[in-house]
Amino acid sequence: MNNELLGIINLEPEQDYLGELTYFRSSGSVPFMGRYRLIDFTITNMVNSGVNVTGVFSGNKFRSLLDHLNRKEEFGFEGKHARIFVLPPDWNDPSDISQGDLKYFHNHADLLRRSKAEHVLISGTQFVSNDNYTEAVKSHRESGRDITFVGEEVSGNIPESPVLRMVTEGEELKGFTHDQSNGHLYTGVYIIKKCVLENIVQFCIDNYKQNLFHHGIREQLENYDTGFHNIDGNTLYFHSVQSYFNNSMALLDKERYRDFFYGQKKVKTKVSTNPPTLYKNDSSVRRSVVANGVTLEGSVENSVISRNVWIGKGATVKNSIIFANCCIEPGAHLENVILDKDVRITEGRQLVGSEEKPYVVAKRSTI
Repeated sequence: MNNELLGIINLEPEQDYLGELTYFRSSGSVPFMGRYRLIDFTITNMVNSGVNVTGVFSGNKFRSLLDHLNRKEEFGFEGKHARIFVLPPDWNDPSDISQGDLKYFHNHADLLRRSKAEHVLISGTQFVSNDNYTEAVKSHRESGRDITFVGEEVSGNIPESPVLRMVTEGEELKGFTHDQSNGHLYTGVYIIKKCVLENIVQFCIDNYKQNLFHHGIREQLENYDTGFHNIDGNTLYFHSVQSYFNNSMALLDKERYRDFFYGQKKVKTKVSTNPPTLYKNDSSVRRSVVANGVTLEGSVENSVISRNVWIGKGATVKNSIIFANCCIEPGAHLENVILDKDVRITEGRQLVGSEEKPYVVAKRSTI
């Protein structure tokens, strides 16, 4: 147990990055690969790094998070002092002048005040990996830095994306850039001294700033002793529906899936009591992930099928992602499609998107 380290998962700045997938939920509770949520990876990495108490700044759409995280033991928070707090917005302080994600740091300041931790590990859920930050935390503490940013170095053909890059010199971090030729990616994870964090929060509130990282840290970087630590492992970045679709399809590779989910540590998630998948006569599956509780009478290829989905006789699902509790009636054909939860596709219906722009069907729709 690392009593010197507190965890904060800040979802407020990433409310709309995943478009239609976050209409009814926060980014952290977006389902992934059939049985996980994006927040599962962040929590698993924090637990494996020694974090015993974590606060989740949930944003406005927090109901699904409350349901998903209601049993701390399933995520590795063991012992009577272990806690995971889902902290929704609080508008009850009439004197509060904080804005943006500073509202969460201000309204839930007791999380910091009551913690005996000397350092805080802060992350979102746009970056996921099956790794931990033990070495980054060790480097941060031994160096005595105010802030240590967690990064990743990539080389070769660097794909264009809005992921921030880090400008470094020796062991120091000099700034951030969107220069697409810079292969030093910033994961959005950093470790900061608690006293420094409290000072930055107060500075931002006093000066009507709205974003802790961009206005309190990035714009004031020269005022702090900063460094970086690079991780080395399987990583994914989520910044759009397209990136979500691409990352899901990439993990259908058997070896990459095994390395990602069972490489260093098993990714923890909410325990399911659904029955095993039922494969009826004439059903077929190729290169796909099929969760438990599924009834399969049709064919599935290169797809992700979540829990409690029914795929009727003669139905075809190809290059698609199907969320939980969907019903795909006989003869339907889906290709390059994302179905949100509780969607019903009627008999014989055809939906075809493209690999560059998958067709997304909103939650509880009937087509």
